[in-house]
Amino acid sequence: MHDCASDFSRAVGAQAGLTSSDREEWRAALAILGREMLPEGVAWLSVDHDGFAERLAHHVARKDRVIVLAGRARTARRQAALAAGAFEFLTTGPIDSAELAARLRLIETGSALPPDIALAGDHLRLNGAEHELSEREAEIMGLLVEARGRFVAHEVLLSLWGRHANDLQYLRVAIAKLRRRIEPEPDMPRFLLSEAAIGYRLGTGRG
Repeated sequence: MHDCASDFSRAVGAQAGLTSSDREEWRAALAILGREMLPEGVAWLSVDHDGFAERLAHHVARKDRVIVLAGRARTARRQAALAAGAFEFLTTGPIDSAELAARLRLIETGSALPPDIALAGDHLRLNGAEHELSEREAEIMGLLVEARGRFVAHEVLLSLWGRHANDLQYLRVAIAKLRRRIEPEPDMPRFLLSEAAIGYRLGTGRG
């Protein structure tokens, strides 16, 4: 049976069902943040921990923000956890602790939006510049701004296309146009970020 780390959970005030390897990754990331805990109401679960599905359902019902950790995870597993109500899914092992710490910092603040972003109708203010968007681009940005840095699934964004909602190419073309409009370097996006095989999210614009 995997290590539940209940004593560690009590110490930081988060009901976590973490495997020992995920707990090590988390501790390293928290050390970079220079602290020992994140806000109350956050539950940390390992996707490989015994009883993961039941724990996830329990915390989602309590309206906890559930952060799922995994050393490795297939896309289907990520999609299932997020669809079941997880707040975020972090793949730990292959990434270094500094990157994980950055993701945790965004989780803590509850927003990963650029500080000066504003969307009013079809006008977007971002990074000190004003952009006039098409109706579809404004709808996409509206969903991404509302998510405040969390991912928005492909199927949610594709719902904007009605009868073409099953054709991912429509979304890819629209995202490419948006990047050319709002990104300083469209081939190296800092604001409009992709989550492989999952969807898109807004980043802070900081490298």
